[in-house]
Amino acid sequence: MKFRCERDDILGAVQFASRAISTRATLPVLAGLRIEALEGGQVRVAATDLELTMETAFQAAVDEPGRTIVPGRLFGEMTRSLVAGQVSVAGNEAEVEIGSGRGQFRVKALAPDDYPSLPIEDQAPDSTGLESDIDADTLAVALSQVVRSASGDESRQILTGVLWELSENSLTLAATDSYRLGVRDLEVSSGPSETRQVVLPARTLGELERALNGSGKVKTVVKDNLVSFTISNGTEPGMSDAVIGSRFIEGEFPKYRQLLPDTYPNTLTVEKDALLDVTKRVGLLAQNNLPLKLRLGNELEISAHTPDVGEGQEVLDASYEGEPLVIAFNPQFLYDGVSAVQGDSVVMLVGDGLKPAIIKGQGDESFTYLLMPVRLS
Repeated sequence: MKFRCERDDILGAVQFASRAISTRATLPVLAGLRIEALEGGQVRVAATDLELTMETAFQAAVDEPGRTIVPGRLFGEMTRSLVAGQVSVAGNEAEVEIGSGRGQFRVKALAPDDYPSLPIEDQAPDSTGLESDIDADTLAVALSQVVRSASGDESRQILTGVLWELSENSLTLAATDSYRLGVRDLEVSSGPSETRQVVLPARTLGELERALNGSGKVKTVVKDNLVSFTISNGTEPGMSDAVIGSRFIEGEFPKYRQLLPDTYPNTLTVEKDALLDVTKRVGLLAQNNLPLKLRLGNELEISAHTPDVGEGQEVLDASYEGEPLVIAFNPQFLYDGVSAVQGDSVVMLVGDGLKPAIIKGQGDESFTYLLMPVRLS
């Protein structure tokens, strides 16, 4: 394998693919990057931990097609430290040589025979042909709203994922950690005629959100036990399409729709940015896992009290319909939900101080954030 390219092109590809390398790789070779130079002037860079796979490509002057496996972390640091300009890369099964300016570097290669084939290459589309096209900007917003609600507790693995419910004209994303629930509906084109539900790791969708900046469309293909996202990177010179693939999380996702009441007797409407600012300020006095207390009425009073630390309260102008009541929330969960809302105003729907509250944007039915209250002593 031998090719010449711009430092920034190979650096961008290496940084993208390296995010699929796990720090807890079960096989030493999975700490490597697969670099493949193809006839026609394309170099593909990929990595996988067998659950998440990320691959992209860039244009280069390919002198000798071939493939090699390089240590991912070391190769990434080296490409980042190279001087700007043209870079030459030549490799075989034993080592890889990198030339930049007046410098020459050699890195021992990993055994190519030990590196597994990429899951996105192994799988053939299933018989139902579940493909769809999604607007990248819309999907990026939806992921930013929902992924934050997934759990980080690996002991309940199904909750570390996001439900991906795809039908002919719509896609619903849902995530919960048992204390909060984020649900987003969005329109898609060319979806399947029959609804398909899969649960994807939040880590995968976090990487997808990160990769969507500046893209136009995302092509989604649901296969037997894997989903792949093909992202157009046409806005970046020298870069080709990127592919992110992920296996599903096995298990049954909670029946979240049962948690969403049809009606609520009490409705609060308040300016989003003002609520975020007050939640952040007063939340500084809610320490040691103590909650923020919201007193709902003609005005919204937010307060916090931590013994031996201090207390604070602030009042916001708000519009309220219903009976005055007091409800308390985890301050970070409240902040996450309000910041996920699109628009200038937030609507909070409340039953009483013990039932889950709903947070959404005024006039926006596409995103719903359900938040469990904290019981006040």
